[in-house]
Amino acid sequence: MSGFKEHLKAIIPHPRLMVLSAALYIYGFVSNALGAAGSYGFLTGDMNVCFSHYPGFRAQFIDYLGGVALGIFISNIKQVLLFIFTLTTAAPVLNLFVLAGGLLHALISRMGLYGILVYAGTLHIHLEVVGCLLSLEAAAVFFYSLMKSVYAGSAEPFKRAFRERLVFLLPVILLVFAAAAILEVFWSTWWVYTLTKQQVSWSYFHGHVCSVHVG
Repeated sequence: MSGFKEHLKAIIPHPRLMVLSAALYIYGFVSNALGAAGSYGFLTGDMNVCFSHYPGFRAQFIDYLGGVALGIFISNIKQVLLFIFTLTTAAPVLNLFVLAGGLLHALISRMGLYGILVYAGTLHIHLEVVGCLLSLEAAAVFFYSLMKSVYAGSAEPFKRAFRERLVFLLPVILLVFAAAAILEVFWSTWWVYTLTKQQVSWSYFHGHVCSVHVG
């Protein structure tokens, strides 16, 4: 049990980073309320979906939908890893919190309380928020330990941080973004479509969808 607590403690973000992410989320909600509406793509139902015949399980669920999910995961994880180790992609990572807050307001303003239901079901957004928060923590640990090592003239602070924190944080971040990519393709798109366009079963949607055009 003590080992589990230590592992859990290793991935919990610093309270200041939680406050920062919450502030960005609130900023996104408020800025949208003040008229600075952003583009949220399919998340607000702005999509045209084309359906075709069922091509078979492998062609549809593995080659097509699985390939789309893999592409989303690779794109997201590239940005996150660049952020953690170089900070060069700080803007898109931090903007995810703003987008999440703005999306909530956009859905409420369009649909009222029904928009909260739509928002609650976009599970991949919630996971991406968690993933970006963990990425903030990983970046803070990485650069803080690096500076400590430079000041101390020893690699020991960095080695300790990697051994005690990053070795647990990085796999969790990978798993969170992998789950988010899978849910975006295999859940959230259908969820938003069936609540904002027309009701279709999950099996029909994913068995027959051949393209999703945003806008």
